[in-house]
Amino acid sequence: MRYCSTRGGDAGVTFSDALARGYAADGGLYVPEELPKISPETLSVWSKLDFPSLALELLKLFVGDELSEDVLSLLVRGSYDHFTHRDIVPLISFRKTEMTETGSESPVFIAELFHGPTFCFKDLGQQLLVRLLAHFAERDGKKRTFLVSTTGDTGPAAMRAVADAASSCLRIVVFYPEGQISELQRRQMTTISGRQATVVTFEGGGDDMDLPLKRLAADSDFAQKHGLCGINSYNLGRPLAQLPHFFWSYFRAVDHLAQLGSEVDFVIPAGALGNTASAFMARQMGLPIRCLIAGVNQNDITYRTISTGCFHRSDCMFKTLSDAINIQVPYNMERIFYYLTGEDSSLIKTWMLEMENTGRLTLSEDWRKRMQNIFDSARIDDDAMCEALRTSVDEYGYLPCPHSAVALGAHFATTGRTSESTVPARVIFATASPCKFEASVTTAIGHEEWKKYEESPAFPETARALLRKEERKPFVWRAKDTLSESQSSWEKNGRAIMGGFGNSGGLYHNSSGAMPETLGNTQITIKVLGTAVMGSVSAMVNRRATPARLMTLDEAHTEMGQPEAPSTTQEDLRQQILGDVLAANPILQRLNLPGATPADPGAQAPAPTAPPQQVVQGVPLPQK
Repeated sequence: MRYCSTRGGDAGVTFSDALARGYAADGGLYVPEELPKISPETLSVWSKLDFPSLALELLKLFVGDELSEDVLSLLVRGSYDHFTHRDIVPLISFRKTEMTETGSESPVFIAELFHGPTFCFKDLGQQLLVRLLAHFAERDGKKRTFLVSTTGDTGPAAMRAVADAASSCLRIVVFYPEGQISELQRRQMTTISGRQATVVTFEGGGDDMDLPLKRLAADSDFAQKHGLCGINSYNLGRPLAQLPHFFWSYFRAVDHLAQLGSEVDFVIPAGALGNTASAFMARQMGLPIRCLIAGVNQNDITYRTISTGCFHRSDCMFKTLSDAINIQVPYNMERIFYYLTGEDSSLIKTWMLEMENTGRLTLSEDWRKRMQNIFDSARIDDDAMCEALRTSVDEYGYLPCPHSAVALGAHFATTGRTSESTVPARVIFATASPCKFEASVTTAIGHEEWKKYEESPAFPETARALLRKEERKPFVWRAKDTLSESQSSWEKNGRAIMGGFGNSGGLYHNSSGAMPETLGNTQITIKVLGTAVMGSVSAMVNRRATPARLMTLDEAHTEMGQPEAPSTTQEDLRQQILGDVLAANPILQRLNLPGATPADPGAQAPAPTAPPQQVVQGVPLPQK
């Protein structure tokens, strides 16, 4: 098995190289040179397997001879060690609590993808992908640094997967949009200890960080030097690792139907479209899926593409109650287009370059109709999401997360659209536990009902414990006047972060990971990036009356690059700050900064405080 770019620029790439590179050199996404086809006979055999065994059979098709079956089996089965349900992905019947059996309605099921360690479907992709990358890194004697942009679920799942892989070859930097993820999602990242992990929050929309990270990955010398690797869903490993839950869900639905081979509809909450692309790949492989239905929120580019053929980037990102699917340009639309066009890489290159250069791609009428033969979609705004969530609770006795409620809203909205006499069964994919989204769920069902859920056995105890843990403050990257300027600044900051990884492996400057240094009643924020100490610490001492805050890297360069001579009364304070910094950073000790006296290495670091939650009604983005 070899891999190529959706744009035709790379070919003959091995499985391990495709995973390690993330994006192809020509800016495209990796896909198999030939997608395996699954016969009905094989489907029949696979339908009797348990989940890990099914996943192993699927992955064997894509790994080729790079891993022995024993090693692959160890990695695959280990990926599900921390799942709490014996089926990994349980399928439950979605029926009204007071409905009588009439036989007139096609069965509807919910596939729960959130029984992993971070309570979301991303665990199904990240646990396996990270283990594969760790194995290849250890085999090749290389370091890997994961750069991850998240709208709420990918980041926690990736950080947990890195921790579970327990490999000294791995490091991770996670970026999330400020004020646009839930408290529990934030805590899943800011409470993870260890110098292999760094968290950055930025001012912008959910996918505004994609371009800076793509530029870093495209700089081959820089990427090779730092072992950069992206593990968002543009990485081939994510849709491949998510194939098993589509095959599994189909088999479990068919258990209730007439026979294997019956067609089923899948309804999926749609953000960056990694899950949707994976389901489409499963369909192309031979899984009998009739229609893929994408539920989207107000950030509705996928809905507009399917319904009108207009793959056009919006000028703004809307703050919604389903923040994890707040996406303006879903990168996996490229994989969907690739298979829609019969793997026409030349056409895909033309389309995607047009999209990248103008922010607009309009499909012809013929291509729009071809897309509608396979896909359907519904736009579910916050009001419709809340209504779907309440309907699910009141009439079906099922409490979904807000993103799963978007899928339920799409199910309700598209039921009855088909003109076919026989309507197939449907599987609605519940992508996260409601425990992660207190504010959104409370908006829909009220505080009293939320408290009942929170105090019930259904609320995961590990989530309850997480809400009591202390947090480490993330770095904050501010927006500039335009989106282009912001992205250029963030790219520069990303390069500085990579330069900051040294022998200590991380960016936080004391053992607790807390960023503010507290001196009496004065808090002074110190931004230390490995060997990148800029100017004199006395510049910060002289500004000690300034309220503590997190600075951007640009601000840190400016703030610390204009040293002022300290007065004699400030010298002791200067020595204490510089000593604390040196004591916590072995790399800096080699710089031999003048007048530095290391502080007591056993001194107690101040307790970190929680980052402020920003409540935003709308997030207008800077114009290009």
